[in-house]
Amino acid sequence: LGATSLAFVSCHLAAHSHMLSRRNHNCSELLRETASALGPRHLTAAAQFDHVFWLGDLNYRTDLNAAAAAAGEEAPFPTDEEHHGQVLRLVEQGDWGALLGADQLAASRAAGEAFVGFEEGPIAFAPTFKVERSSELVYQQKRIPSYCDRVLWKSAAGLRGAVSQTSLAALPRVSTSDHKPVVATFSLTPSEALRGTMQEVRSGGSRGSRGSSRKSSLFGNVSSSFAAGSASFTGSRAYASLDVVRPTVRIRGLSASELVDMDYTGGCDPYCVVSANPYELLYCAAHEHVLKKGEAAASTVKHGQDCTWPDDEVPLLRLRGVRTAALPHTTLLLAVLDKDNVILGKDDPVGVVQVPLRPVG
Repeated sequence: LGATSLAFVSCHLAAHSHMLSRRNHNCSELLRETASALGPRHLTAAAQFDHVFWLGDLNYRTDLNAAAAAAGEEAPFPTDEEHHGQVLRLVEQGDWGALLGADQLAASRAAGEAFVGFEEGPIAFAPTFKVERSSELVYQQKRIPSYCDRVLWKSAAGLRGAVSQTSLAALPRVSTSDHKPVVATFSLTPSEALRGTMQEVRSGGSRGSRGSSRKSSLFGNVSSSFAAGSASFTGSRAYASLDVVRPTVRIRGLSASELVDMDYTGGCDPYCVVSANPYELLYCAAHEHVLKKGEAAASTVKHGQDCTWPDDEVPLLRLRGVRTAALPHTTLLLAVLDKDNVILGKDDPVGVVQVPLRPVG
């Protein structure tokens, strides 16, 4: 959408209440597979786009007993019949807060086990599963009524707040499934800085641009200097008509903490890839820098250990010419991956940190 990149993920996760761990694993699996299918090999769909929308039958269930256990209480409903009856009473009372307080997806997000960094709008309607195929809202006895059908979204660090949900509703009169469909609408604010640059380029200020693609709307060919966060930028402004800068970024004190086991035999062999969003923002041939394995006490980092990358091994990052006003909408991406030493194996993503390049002062 102009200079704004969007991704949409639609999926059906593992069914049944007791398959919570499998659902959470499905999420990680989907992200891992998208790392090589959509774009840069080291970035998942959740990291390489400005905004990601994730929707579908995610199959997370209502579990009043698990919510009670998390609060240190005994399970109040020992049988499925009692559990089902209490959930139905909450539905009849319109107590959506009590139902969502026992929602597996909400618990998984809070624990950092799935959909980390994603947002979800307020739900103010009855559970959408499992229902009879009729124009009325009638729940089947063999499943606990649950909010299986969900819509979530995630924005890049420098673009949070650019997406707002304007509506979220269920359609109870639709009778084609044992789910009631859910519909959501959103308002998306494109970057004013990016759109302004396009207008200026088209009106004649084209020395810093090469056409009307996303790249030309953001980048120029001049150099300058700045400072954003703890990164240092140096240089001088080339011309004021486009207010274009060409920053350099220095990273200090790079480390990864409490790494988890990624190999079959335990441990992790972490290395770091530095890139940016937009991907072509870094001024180098591959648009990324690969840092070798971080330093640790052992050759293979054990579970829970940390590793560091010495400052002198992290290169100075040079960015392409970019309008000053666009810097808050660009993001530096630090991806940690586990080196797979198996022949024909794939390196597994461990995590990604997004650093918005906001000017200081």
